[in-house]
Amino acid sequence: MTTHGLRRRMSALGTVVGLGVALPFALSATPAHAQPILNIDKSHEGNFARGGQGVYTITLTNSGDQGTNVAQVTDNLPAGLTVTNIGGTLPCGVTNGGSTVQCNGPISVAPDASFTLSVSVNIADNAPCSVTNTVTVADEAGSPILSDNDRTTITGGDCDGGNGDGGGSILPINLNGVIPMFNNISIDHNINSPGASNNSHQNFELNAP
Repeated sequence: MTTHGLRRRMSALGTVVGLGVALPFALSATPAHAQPILNIDKSHEGNFARGGQGVYTITLTNSGDQGTNVAQVTDNLPAGLTVTNIGGTLPCGVTNGGSTVQCNGPISVAPDASFTLSVSVNIADNAPCSVTNTVTVADEAGSPILSDNDRTTITGGDCDGGNGDGGGSILPINLNGVIPMFNNISIDHNINSPGASNNSHQNFELNAP
């Protein structure tokens, strides 16, 4: 009785241990919850110049393990920039007088898939010295679900060497009449000359505002 009872206990213990080892492997064989993981990225290289052209790159990526659909990708260009060309496989068009790129779906994004869109733009002669470009992704209900901003430095004209906001004086106030102006300052150019007098005479006269 003692020998058989011990065998039954050992057998039961082996079953429990076996289940404890095998069950986690069986459960991990199937993902707990498959889902899409979307990302939108907007970038450019270098600075843009007034009167020139530039190119933005937009990349939509699904790094998840399930596909999904997006309804719309929209690129709203800042003031001073207009679209000249769109390259890529997304169904896109230009609206708002060349200031908006709109890609209408549904756009199917498979797992580990990505779409790249290039947007060529003209830069106006009076474009701001710094602009921010924003791209958004909307779901099938039309609600924005992703966005990315790209700040661009624009050179040329008063953007070069100015104070960053279009040039102009670095002093915003008129100091005329605030700081006294002195006239009639005489300078003895014979200072340090052999045998010369080093006396100098200065007359100060205040200019009234």
